[in-house]
Amino acid sequence: DGVGVDEKLSLRRVAVVEDFFDIIYSMHVETGPNGEQIRKHAGQKRTYKAISETYAFLPREAVTRFLMSCSECQKRMHLNPDGADHKDNGKPPTLVTSMIDYNMPITMAYMKHMKLQLLNSQQDEVKS
Repeated sequence: DGVGVDEKLSLRRVAVVEDFFDIIYSMHVETGPNGEQIRKHAGQKRTYKAISETYAFLPREAVTRFLMSCSECQKRMHLNPDGADHKDNGKPPTLVTSMIDYNMPITMAYMKHMKLQLLNSQQDEVKS
């Protein structure tokens, strides 16, 4: 096939935008054969490293945005997006992940905006 052994070991799958959520989720909270969590909500660096070993062209920014929507990680940072308790290995709520635009460049201003938006939505829910 014209590809050497060393080259085959370094080949990675191309990550497409439509699959970013599933790829990041599987690497961030991967479950083993008995249902145990292997990665247990690894941080941004460990999650990105695990992804980059298998996939190419998945930006670190997408991992950061995903972690901003992860309810378990938000609990650790005291920023639970919807104020409810979730299972330790539960996927982040659809409402929160639909707010994240993986196509925009991430900036500190964007992160602050998302944090304020989450806090404001929590306050609105408490008032109603």
